[in-house]
Amino acid sequence: MANVQIGCVVIGRNEGQRLVKCLESLVKQLEYVVYVDSGSTDDSLIEAEKLGVPSISLDLSLPFTAARARNVGAAYLSRKYTNLEYYHFIDGDCELSNSWLDSVVNVFQSRKEVAVICGRLREKNRNQSVYMRLCDMDWYCSPGIVDSCGGIATYRSIDFNALNGFNANLLAGEEPELCKRIRENNRLILCIDSEMGTHDSAMMHFSQWWIRCVKVGFGFMSGSEWGGWSKQYKSAIFWGVILPMILISVAFFTAGVGLLGFILYPVQVYRVYTHVRGDNLSCYDKFSYAFFCILSKFPEAQGTLSFYVSKILKKNKLIQYK
Repeated sequence: MANVQIGCVVIGRNEGQRLVKCLESLVKQLEYVVYVDSGSTDDSLIEAEKLGVPSISLDLSLPFTAARARNVGAAYLSRKYTNLEYYHFIDGDCELSNSWLDSVVNVFQSRKEVAVICGRLREKNRNQSVYMRLCDMDWYCSPGIVDSCGGIATYRSIDFNALNGFNANLLAGEEPELCKRIRENNRLILCIDSEMGTHDSAMMHFSQWWIRCVKVGFGFMSGSEWGGWSKQYKSAIFWGVILPMILISVAFFTAGVGLLGFILYPVQVYRVYTHVRGDNLSCYDKFSYAFFCILSKFPEAQGTLSFYVSKILKKNKLIQYK
């Protein structure tokens, strides 16, 4: 990685010791790191200062979004270090793998058509709860050319800057929206078979999982405004709202016989179970993923409805599960 200039943008809010571990994993590998804080009430800014990481507090008068935070961080890096070739974006609850930067630079240098690279992100405490196990499976992405990446990825600065970064108005789904524009610009997004780092969701309770799925549903609807995720939000509305309403209505007129239609849900769980993909998954992993995949349609449907409510009230609220 000699003579290659990489800047890293860390975003976070009230991540506590997770942020400390994140920054520690970065400063030992990178010279150019900035932390962008979205209104933390803990010691996040103080901890970043202790580690010598420049920090930016977002203006409280404007809505907080991950997209806005990442853009602010990238703008800071580009102003201060004009020779940066790449931006790596990471959340404050993640830690960067020691091998990632070398891996990603080697690929970038050999594949000039690639604008964004992501890799294998793992849940740090996968076995502490079923919800963290689900996160670990969610992070899996088959290596190869992909349509989009998650929030943890490395971008060529020239591609990122040319498209003015993320859409700061999106509360969720900013990564696939930017990736869509990158693809439209005849550039590629690549997932490689390399360890990118770990994520610590600290998700121990069903309520946290539910709220996270509400945020996902909200993101689906947000994506519909720029032409993405129509299949996902339609699926959430069908399984989470339309089908239950139809079955309950039919049951009312058929002395409860219509409730037999709810067998469609376990049938769908089985269908998902047979198609689950990942690395080294047990039968329990596959069943858990399939079961919660179908169950998630209900909070995702709630998220889609929340999107419409926020539009009507013209009030955006950041959805946090921890």
